[in-house]
Amino acid sequence: MHNKKKNFIAIPKDAASIIILRERKGKIYVLMGKRPENSRFMPGVYVFPGGVLERKDYLTKNIFNPDIDPHKHKLKTRNESHAIAIFYAAIRETFEETGLYLSQKAQHPVNPKFLDGIYRENLNKYSLIPDIKKLIFFGRAITPSFLKKRYHARFFLSLFENFNGNLKANGELENLSWINIYEAKNKNIADVTEFMIDQVISLKGNYKLSNNRFSYPMFTWRNKKRWIKWENL
Repeated sequence: MHNKKKNFIAIPKDAASIIILRERKGKIYVLMGKRPENSRFMPGVYVFPGGVLERKDYLTKNIFNPDIDPHKHKLKTRNESHAIAIFYAAIRETFEETGLYLSQKAQHPVNPKFLDGIYRENLNKYSLIPDIKKLIFFGRAITPSFLKKRYHARFFLSLFENFNGNLKANGELENLSWINIYEAKNKNIADVTEFMIDQVISLKGNYKLSNNRFSYPMFTWRNKKRWIKWENL
């Protein structure tokens, strides 16, 4: 029994994060917050907003039924529904943690009856619905197998100008703020976060280039060493 526990490897949970970028006076800033010191996963570490995929993200997909290629081949998902649900998870978690809503004005009537609370409120008050077309897939990462809590995270890019709402933390992230993209590397961050920041810097402000890539990074650890694979489409 002891050996089974010792050799147990947790199955990664689906998760999604948005790297939100903002330009000020020719400099690029990224929105980040610090996980509370009492967090079970990466306490005191600065991260991009995001979180775990939930069942209601599938329901959101069924309600809005977006006309979009969900890039299931890029996201390494089971099917298109799974891929689109991950897009919505990124938007929902980011809104919950930051108050910023990646959204657009509804062009057609939407029945709010089955909508999750945050979507219903924004639809009723502002006629806003989530806009996954403004998410640029950027890469993915899988937590090392030697950790107890593991995630299969998909990272997206989006610009601050695409969001509605005011910056307001809900307690899941502390010190939520805009950080110079170069100075962000001096914060207490995970290796995968540093890697993604380096990839952002390499674009030199031309973020649309990421949508035209023919390969995307998958970041993980193997044999206790960083392992990065560029996956071709």
